[in-house]
Amino acid sequence: MLRTAQAEADTAGDIDWLVSVDSTVVRAHRHAAGARKRGSAPRPSAGPEAA
Repeated sequence: MLRTAQAEADTAGDIDWLVSVDSTVVRAHRHAAGARKRGSAPRPSAGPEAA
């Protein structure tokens, strides 16, 4: 049924077959993502203190 409906819509010019696919993968080093180093103590925040 789907193929028939698509074929009829395509024949009528009702379907725009423009497709855009983005398969970008971005990887960051674990330290760039904010992970702590082994054995290091957490550093205090430079922002305002929470109440």
